[in-house]
Amino acid sequence: MLKNPKIAVLLAVAIASCFSLISLLQAGQSASDMDGNKTGGVNIPIWKITQGETDKSVTKAIHAPNPRFSIYDPGTPEEAADDLVLDKETGLIWARNANLANRTKPWQHAIYYCRNVSLGNRKGWQLPTVEELSSLVDPSQPSPKLPSGHPFFNVQSDLYWTCTTYESINDYAWGVNMPNGYVHHYPKKNYYFVWPVRGSK
Repeated sequence: MLKNPKIAVLLAVAIASCFSLISLLQAGQSASDMDGNKTGGVNIPIWKITQGETDKSVTKAIHAPNPRFSIYDPGTPEEAADDLVLDKETGLIWARNANLANRTKPWQHAIYYCRNVSLGNRKGWQLPTVEELSSLVDPSQPSPKLPSGHPFFNVQSDLYWTCTTYESINDYAWGVNMPNGYVHHYPKKNYYFVWPVRGSK
């Protein structure tokens, strides 16, 4: 126990100052995390915006025609084909180019393609579930049945695979037909389009 009251007061002030500094640093970190990892209150743990000598800077911009979406550019503003799109409603990140593979594939090859593709300087892509791909469908819109003012391009007026196997027949998987938004199951040997997604559960 300190006998000198002046020293005790100074020590108490110093300790309080340390706690205040720690709180400020934590608040600053939280703000930084929110800017890099959260958009519209949706936590996006798989996307971290970084800037450094060895990393290309990543810029994000709200898509004015439909603010549900933000576009991420991996440092190549002149090239839209490698852009990513954040859907703030679901927290999923999609390839902006809806026909990145530039061809149709059977179901198994579609899964392999997504697992190996590198897009926006990122790996970790996958074929969407039937629920995830269906979340982009807006039945009120003309073909393709996507939200008005969406930022995607090269969307095919055809069927897209999902990774969800049909519950009753293992050789079938669910697909989403973009011209009418219809969800149905199809033989996995069939050739359909592929749309990679990132951030799936």
